[in-house]
Amino acid sequence: MLQGLWLAILPIGQGESLPLNQALVAAACRLLLGLAVLLVLTTLAHRRLAASRAQGKDDPFLAGPVLRTASQLGLLLLMDWSWAALPVAAQANQLYQAASGLVALLLVVRLINGGLEHVLGSLGNRLGDLGGLERVQALMPMLRGATWLIGALVYLQNQGLQLTAVLGALAGAGLGIGFALQAPARDFFSYITILLDQPFQLGQLLRFDDVTGRVLKVGLRSTQLRSLDGELVVINNANLLAKTLRNYGDQVQRRVLQRLLLRLDSGAEAAAHLPELAQAAIGRCPQARFERCHLLELTPGGLLFELAYVLDMADPGLAFDRQQAINLDLLESLERSGLLLADPAGVGSAPKA
Repeated sequence: MLQGLWLAILPIGQGESLPLNQALVAAACRLLLGLAVLLVLTTLAHRRLAASRAQGKDDPFLAGPVLRTASQLGLLLLMDWSWAALPVAAQANQLYQAASGLVALLLVVRLINGGLEHVLGSLGNRLGDLGGLERVQALMPMLRGATWLIGALVYLQNQGLQLTAVLGALAGAGLGIGFALQAPARDFFSYITILLDQPFQLGQLLRFDDVTGRVLKVGLRSTQLRSLDGELVVINNANLLAKTLRNYGDQVQRRVLQRLLLRLDSGAEAAAHLPELAQAAIGRCPQARFERCHLLELTPGGLLFELAYVLDMADPGLAFDRQQAINLDLLESLERSGLLLADPAGVGSAPKA
């Protein structure tokens, strides 16, 4: 590793052409001289960085990690230079070079991973998107794994391993593994879609098929919901994205549409007061706005009215409390006015998405 360059700068002699005692002295001299130079350069860099921080300036891009990694690589290069002066066997020298290259790979890959995390985190902070920052943190393990994989392949290639056969064997095995892991792979890519697209967040209320619950956890293969009756519901990510998903968590207001069926013998004059009674009941409820109330149909079962109003609140539990208060108030007003419902089962209502 750059031994010829170092020996050209300070030609103390190759270890193969020197006696053992002289080779040890040469190695010690290189080590001491290199440590002195490395110490001076590192001290100057740290002082300059400290002065920049004292003046209130922002650190240069990855100044700390780059300086630390450069110091460690410099020490490794110094060890290589000193090792070159020792009369060692060819096999021992190859073993040392392989170990030295592995250490250098670890340092460089660690620096690259730190740089990726720093860049992506800075972008998320500048945009002020906390959700984006959470997605970056969730993706970092995969990015780090990809970086380590690429680094390992580069290291093996530098060690003389022919990767063509290895990659061919992996490609052949990958076909069989791919058929066996179709479902997990589909769930995994659905997990990536959820992280990037972010159709929901933790704690939000969702409705999927006949299940309504809050999001507890988003995993690699499945998403966990806590239903309204307390059950833990686990849904595959692929199935979760394949069907219509209703998210009640980001609603600012909720529109309620319900139908009331009055008895046919209520009378036209009495039934005409129902919109006024409904508007009054809604007006007495805070954060509720009346929209309309109309007689839709004259059915054999009774007079069918449709009532619509808006609840200005995001919490679904509070919305149901307000809706219940309005229904009880309206029921009391109907009793005082002598209006009776034809069929209690015909009263159907629910906050609309």
